[in-house]
Amino acid sequence: METTTTTTVAKATGWATQTPGEKVFSVAVFGLSTVASVAFAYYLFTDPTKLTDLWAWTRSLPLLVQLVIWLLCLPWMAALWIWSMPWAFAVRIVLVVSILVFTEYLMWPVK
Repeated sequence: METTTTTTVAKATGWATQTPGEKVFSVAVFGLSTVASVAFAYYLFTDPTKLTDLWAWTRSLPLLVQLVIWLLCLPWMAALWIWSMPWAFAVRIVLVVSILVFTEYLMWPVK
């Protein structure tokens, strides 16, 4: 008879079983994610033209460089793309904030 439960499996793959190096890496990635999201939100509410300029700058780069940036910064690039769309302001704000909050939720190191 199998005695493994869902809770045991979840605990076995979570924060408690990570090595100290993995924990440091998780916290560091979460910190970088938070800095990027806070910076994005700051410019979103104080000077949205900087986001438009950033979008124009990334679009002017060679395609291979754009691909690397998109892969490394996917949630923020998706938010930047949404922000550059000619959609209603309320729709763009809701989508961008949702992406940033969901990214922070996914990056949370302790699960």
